Amino acid sequence: MKTFAVAVTLLAAAPAALGQFVGLAARSASPIHFGSINAAGGKFWIGKETSAYCPSSVVADCETAYPGNTTIFVGGDNTLGLDTAVPGGQQVYVAPDGSLSFTQAHSAYMPVGSVQTGFTLSTGSIGYLGWTNGFTACPSLNGTFPYQIYGGSTNQTNCLGFSFLASNTTGGTNAWQYA
Repeated sequence: MKTFAVAVTLLAAAPAALGQFVGLAARSASPIHFGSINAAGGKFWIGKETSAYCPSSVVADCETAYPGNTTIFVGGDNTLGLDTAVPGGQQVYVAPDGSLSFTQAHSAYMPVGSVQTGFTLSTGSIGYLGWTNGFTACPSLNGTFPYQIYGGSTNQTNCLGFSFLASNTTGGTNAWQYA
């Protein structure tokens, strides 16, 4: 219920033009419907908390400056990134295994065969993030949450195709880096 209330609030606030945005999964009558799309462990998930890091040796008050409790995206004009303060930023890509992934901080490394283009952001009262082959969410081995996000179809079973909703957000950068 909490996720639904957050989703409705975010969607109601979405203006026509998107800059920074959060992601929500749309798949009616499914367990992932209106689930937040979060970065954790180099991958993207529905039903897993955002994982972020802020070096207190660099930033005096990390918890206030960069709480890291929300995954915020930027881009969508062929490429996609995470909205971070870390020098060099963090790029989003589809790994060779199909998983939607992001680069480590201070590194542009992506495995050979990764795809970092093909992302499109459409705007309107609700924006949609598209990728060349769409998006799929696959449940954990226990058959439930968290669901890992893939670009396109996978060889896994019980996966759900979904629409990636993009809801505008304001307030500045939320994370020094995602981890």
